[in-house]
This record gives sequence, structure tokens and C-alpha cells, in this order.
Amino acid sequence: MIKNKVQVVAATYQVNNDHDETKTHRISASVRMSASGTVEAVDNGVVSGLDGRQLASFNLNLGGNLNVNFMTTTAEQATTLNVINDFIAAVKAGEEGGDA
Repeated sequence: MIKNKVQVVAATYQVNNDHDETKTHRISASVRMSASGTVEAVDNGVVSGLDGRQLASFNLNLGGNLNVNFMTTTAEQATTLNVINDFIAAVKAGEEGGDA
């Protein structure tokens, strides 16, 4: 009989690009990882310019749907969306957060 066996089924990490000296934007989010290391969701994402001005908030839900709330001009939205997509791709590839 097994008593009180605990198993990690998911973990949430705060991830950002503060260590990237070549960044053009600041970006951070809470990333939920499965026990196998797969990204399940990205919550409370924020993109800001280097001047601190918030450009967008975002999340990626369990179904893989990306939701973005822009706080910027239409002209800046495409660049901001590219920054978000690059960040999510890097997180999924394990490039951001390193030894989180």
C-alpha cells in the first residue's frame, strides 16, 4: 500500500527576457509546464517598450488560442505580435528562462 505519495503534475514559472542584452522589447509571462516539460499555457503576459510603456498583454490558453490586448497604435501592433510569437516559440523551445 502506498501512502502519501506526491507527484508533480504541473508547475508554473515566471519567465522574462531580462537577460537578453539585444532585446528590443521587455516581455514576461507566467508559463505553466506539464510534468513532462511541455508548455500547457502562458498567462499574464506583458510586452513593454524599453522605455517602460506597456504595448500589450497576452495569454495562450490550453487550447492553443492566443489572446492579445493591444495598448499601442495600429502601426506598432504587427511588431508587438511578432515579439509575442517569438517569445512563445522560445519558451516552447526551452530558450527562455533557462534553469527556471
